[in-house]
Amino acid sequence: MNSADKLPLSFTQRAWLLIECLPVVFFSLALMFVVTRFGDITGAPPSLFLILFLCAVILIVGWAAANRIRDLLSGVVLIQEDVLELSWRSGRSSRSKPFNGKFEQLGKMRLSSNAYGQGQNGFRYRVYYSPASKIVWSLEKI
Repeated sequence: MNSADKLPLSFTQRAWLLIECLPVVFFSLALMFVVTRFGDITGAPPSLFLILFLCAVILIVGWAAANRIRDLLSGVVLIQEDVLELSWRSGRSSRSKPFNGKFEQLGKMRLSSNAYGQGQNGFRYRVYYSPASKIVWSLEKI
């Protein structure tokens, strides 16, 4: 890959990646609270199910956070030409549902709202994305 195939992450992209690391911090603090203070408040120890559930959630959101940190540490957005085969919004029309796209070479990626608005199925694009997080930041029609 040469220097033309990547750009530095913008401030907004860095902030987005950092904000998406917050769930692992929240659930880790929740687990620490449950293990250390829950019994004092309720008078009974926390259930094993609650502790295991929080551990499972931490593993899942921790994996996502690790990928965000990998992209933050790389400091770059990769650029690749690809065909957008299909784009969709997960679930019902709720504003909180993420946008997704299926690309010929890159596979399934999460689309930023900006990229979702730029894309039309079946067209070739210059795709600006973070590889570990699998986030497409923008699309440029070729």
